[in-house]
Amino acid sequence: MLARLLDTLNEALCGFYPVMIKECIEILKDRFTLGIMLLVPIVQIIIYGFGISFEVRNISTVVFDEDREHHAQKLVNQLVATKYFRIERHVASRKAVEREIVAGRAKVGIIIPPDFSDKIETGLPAQAQVLIDGSDAVVANAIHSAAMSVGLNRAMQIMTMPAEEEAVALPLEVRPRMLFNPDARTCNFILPGVVAYLGFMLTLFLTVNSIVREREAGTLDQLMVTPVEPLGLLIGKLAPYLVIAFITINSLLAAMCFVFHVPIHGSLLLLEACTLLFILVALSMGLLISAGSKNLAQATHTAVFSIVPTILLSGFLFPREPMPAILNWFGNLIPLTHFLQIQRGIVLRGADFGDLWQPICALVVFCFVLLFLSVRRFQTAQA
Repeated sequence: MLARLLDTLNEALCGFYPVMIKECIEILKDRFTLGIMLLVPIVQIIIYGFGISFEVRNISTVVFDEDREHHAQKLVNQLVATKYFRIERHVASRKAVEREIVAGRAKVGIIIPPDFSDKIETGLPAQAQVLIDGSDAVVANAIHSAAMSVGLNRAMQIMTMPAEEEAVALPLEVRPRMLFNPDARTCNFILPGVVAYLGFMLTLFLTVNSIVREREAGTLDQLMVTPVEPLGLLIGKLAPYLVIAFITINSLLAAMCFVFHVPIHGSLLLLEACTLLFILVALSMGLLISAGSKNLAQATHTAVFSIVPTILLSGFLFPREPMPAILNWFGNLIPLTHFLQIQRGIVLRGADFGDLWQPICALVVFCFVLLFLSVRRFQTAQA
């Protein structure tokens, strides 16, 4: 019985070893796919381990300190000591504080009036204000609680200090104020990011297979013997996908506004122009991937590999401030990072071109560089 079972098993596994050896040789020959299979999990675990954090830390903060005395400096130092606040710069006016927050260069503004220390010394109640970008409800609520806690602790410290005059009940008060999203609606922050991410993913995958499909079908060689130039060929492939992606993103924006009631506070014309620019960047990135891929599997693996850091490091789901400096810097090399700043700035904070010129210029650079590299890589692949 055992011998018959072994014979049956041997017949069923006939050819197993030659096929396995052949497949191992094929895998070793395709070093690109093998490298992707080995590197992607390592890169993912590094990004997940170091880059993703639900903690609210090192939030960019600007300070307008008209007092510049001991009590004002002490309050600022105690706010920084909580690790929630990271002082980026001191500004010269309240309007400058609001402009920094609208532009997205800061999420918190600390405003200390000129008589802050004098009032504390004379036993009068003193107030300091903390302006908070309420776009991200999770971060805003954490900052609100931290500011209130520091203000209360500092007031208790002052009350225990010896003074010639009788102290008031609360000698110091920190007054946080939410900007842009006073109701702390999570969808107001998440949905603009979802629109940007879905538009990026759709556009990338629409184009990433275009050159590969032509190559595998054999029509690419036919196109190359025609008078069509490489740049004309690539732009010709861009145009239909650009229209499709533009219609799709605008449909998502319409759903965001009319279904989920997330209003657009800034210029719709500026938003549409930046959306077109971002679509061009995503299309160029897709063409760059497909132009250098030998087959559909390579193109798909590369696209997936590029999407992972895009989701995790762009600020789409997780705040970038708590990330290590190197991952935060690497996030600046991701086009979605800059488009998220533009879209959330226009939709949530009503930012204009003067506030957003830096991320807009970054997208322009991405567009030209990626399109140039696509043409060069396409020419090299066909040489």
